[in-house]
Formats: sequence, C-alpha cells, structure tokens
Amino acid sequence: MGFQRGALLGLLGHPPLLIEGLRAWFAMSRIGGVTPSASYLEWRRFTAYGDRMATAGARDLIDYLSWRRSMRLIRSWEHVA
Repeated sequence: MGFQRGALLGLLGHPPLLIEGLRAWFAMSRIGGVTPSASYLEWRRFTAYGDRMATAGARDLIDYLSWRRSMRLIRSWEHVA
C-alpha cells in the first residue's frame, strides 16, 4: 500500500509506536516478507481512499500501529486470566 514520506517521521512523536513499528517490521521479515498481490493492493487503496494510486499518510500509520499494539496487549491479558 505504501506510506507518504512524512508518515515515518510522524512516529517520532509517539515513542511506544516506534517499538510497535519495529515489531511489525520484524514480523513481516520473519514470515519471508510475504506481500499481497498488486491487484489486491489496488483494490484496498480504492476501498480505503477512493483512489487506486493513493498512499497512506502519517495518521493512517499511527492508527494502524495503535490498533496493532492494543490487539497485542489484549491477547496478552487473555493469556493471564
């Protein structure tokens, strides 16, 4: 899908998300960098932004990493109970 250039800089104001970003990057590299097909990404960009060539901005990256972090924390709480 791709992110705008400033998206990664937007993470500097969110230190916990920097770590989550590294976790996400490591998870992708661990599974061999599997990437979706170009046609799927085109469809996903169109459904998200109404443009097949759109790129995600800083807010999208921050929202995704926040969601990913909260889901990971919820899963860890479920294992404790």
